[in-house]
Amino acid sequence: MLNQLQYMQTEIAKLQGQRNLLIKQKAKAENEKANKQLYLENLTKARVIAQAVAEVTQNKLEYHISNLVSMALSSVFPEPYKFELRFVSRRNKTECDLIFSKNGNETDDILNNGGGGVCDIASLALRMSLWSIKKTRPVIILDEATKFLHSPDYQEKASELLKKVSDKLGIQIIMVSDQVDLIKNADNVIKIKNIKGSSIVEDFITETISTKPRRRKIMGHK
Repeated sequence: MLNQLQYMQTEIAKLQGQRNLLIKQKAKAENEKANKQLYLENLTKARVIAQAVAEVTQNKLEYHISNLVSMALSSVFPEPYKFELRFVSRRNKTECDLIFSKNGNETDDILNNGGGGVCDIASLALRMSLWSIKKTRPVIILDEATKFLHSPDYQEKASELLKKVSDKLGIQIIMVSDQVDLIKNADNVIKIKNIKGSSIVEDFITETISTKPRRRKIMGHK
């Protein structure tokens, strides 16, 4: 009887030890749960703040870029497309759509639906917009940037646009082009001729109207 009592006391002591261990483990788990819950709440708050900041930034970008590209298109074409930058959420990620609208119709494939000339001017304006947002060296180099702009009238208006952008942003535009009407507003023109596979400078014309060299455009005429 005594041995049985001692055995039961020993078992009870073991069970009490296990109970105490489980109590400690439960307390630790509850503490970890509370910490993780607090971390999740803070993370959710941070996400809301980040989304709000991102939305404000996106709205500013939409306004800035959309207006600049639309203005560029309207300065060249008589019946221009309106450009709109749209930020949309897809697959839990933010993506950007480039939308062109005209007469109530919208397209995100301006090259096939609007023509190469419209695409050229929009591309130029987007490059300038990007530079104005994240400024690097004040030099932009372009190679046949308006090759689909075939109308001499549109080419001349594009030339005026480039001149205004160059002066306003204080950037030098170096452009290669064979479009005569496009280089009318250039400060400097370098004519290059291909002779037996070699590029030879045939002529160099300098206008004296510009007093700020960093704002000059040098456009090569092949």
